[in-house]
Order: sequence, then structure tokens, then C-alpha cells
Amino acid sequence: MELQGKTAIVTGSARGIGEGIAVCLAREGAKVVINSRKEQDCQETVERIRAAGGTAIAIAADVAKEDQVTAMVAETVRQFGRVDILVNNAGIESPPTLLKDISEEVWDRVMSVNVKGVFFCCKAVIPQMMAQGKGKIINVSSVAGVRMTFFGGANYTASKYAVTGLTNHLAWELADSHINVNTIAPGAVLTPLAEQNTTQEYRDMTTKRLIPLGRWCTIEDLGNAAVFFASDRSDMITGQTLAVDGGALTGFGEDLRPVIRQRMADMQAAHDKH
Repeated sequence: MELQGKTAIVTGSARGIGEGIAVCLAREGAKVVINSRKEQDCQETVERIRAAGGTAIAIAADVAKEDQVTAMVAETVRQFGRVDILVNNAGIESPPTLLKDISEEVWDRVMSVNVKGVFFCCKAVIPQMMAQGKGKIINVSSVAGVRMTFFGGANYTASKYAVTGLTNHLAWELADSHINVNTIAPGAVLTPLAEQNTTQEYRDMTTKRLIPLGRWCTIEDLGNAAVFFASDRSDMITGQTLAVDGGALTGFGEDLRPVIRQRMADMQAAHDKH
């Protein structure tokens, strides 16, 4: 097991991509902190890891609130004695909306979690990692942070570009402390929520038009990438972005703007009903 004796914090790991990453890290021997805003939301993931013979605890924290992040890191050190790996996975989207229709409130909310949350978590773990003499920070961005996405709004794209830029800066800033900082950029990922919110027809259409390898990514695909960045095998890799996207960044293919704009309108109409 590559991560035996290591301790990892995975933010936003109660479900979806974060859960997949946490399970993969635990499978490789890491002690894992499962994080969400509510502790009870984390219990299913904690129990899944424990049932497989791993070690996991739940710590509630809103990553957009610095005092809660600081407390989460302090509790991790209290229980496990160290922090070797930080996976900044917590993030939110808003309904895909054209820029002219995005409110200041929605813009700020996306930036607060997706950018400020990464800032707070990095800031909290860096002194501990420096004291240990080594650490791995893995920021989960998006292909939207490499090239814009039409599956989210401009606020989401801007937030993910910010994460990519922060990764690059921290990689330089922390290199002499032997702290590696890298980004995973997921493409289309078949999380339970994505499966619920999309039709098979829609997934087949986007796969055919956008993904050369012929399928959406699984949370296991993202977990495997995180294990690599968390392991000693990546010790000479820092400041890099690894796209786990099935080749989607090789080209968009045909123009999907009419399809995406219709989806935006449909989602907004559904939102307005509730």
C-alpha cells in the first residue's frame, strides 16, 4: 500500500468525486479525514472505508470559513499527529447561466467556496507540512480551469482558472519546503448526482461529440489520479495540471452552443418552478 502511515484530508468527501478520492486513498493505507459542512453527511463514507479495513473520521467544516478550516486541521493533527496530504475537492456550481444574467450574490458564492476555500485549506496545512518536511497538496479543478466549459457559467470557469493559477504559484512558493502542489482537472464525471441530473441520451450525445475515449470518467478514475499525486512516485512533479477527461481537451468537435443554451433554459425553467 503506497500511502501507509500517511494522513489525508479530503474536503467535500461525503459524496461524489471527493468520496471516490477518499476511498482510493484509504485503500492505499492512508488515514482519511472525511469532510463536509455537516458531520452526519460524512458517516456513510466513513463507514464504507472502515468496512473495507481502512481508517477514517468525519470532521465538519465549511471550507469558506477560515476558523472552521483551522479547527479541522487542528483536530486532524490531534487525532492522527500529522497531515501529509490535502485534497481540495470541495466546490460548487450554480445553474449554467450566461454572464449577463449572473447575480453578484451567485458570483460571490461560487468564488467563496471554489477559490477562497482552497486558499483557507492550503493556508491551514502549510505550517504543519513545513514542520514535517514534506507534503502533498492536490487541488481538484476542472477542464474549465484549462479551457472554458459550456457546462457551467463564466463564474465557474473563472473560479477554476483561479485554482489552476493558485496551484502554479504555490508549487513555486513551497518547492524548497518539499511540498508538491498539483491540480487534477476532471472532465465529465459520472457521479450519482450527474447521473440523476442528466439523461442517458444526453450522456451518449456528449460522449460521442466530446470524449475520444468513449465514456464519462468514473470517480475511481479521479481517485487513481489522486493516489498518484499523493504518493512518492510524484515527488518530482509539481505545478502541473493532470486532465482526467477521456481526451476531451483534444478538441470540442461540433458546435454545441445551441444544445447547451437550450439546456441552460431548461434548467432555469425547472429552477424557477421550485
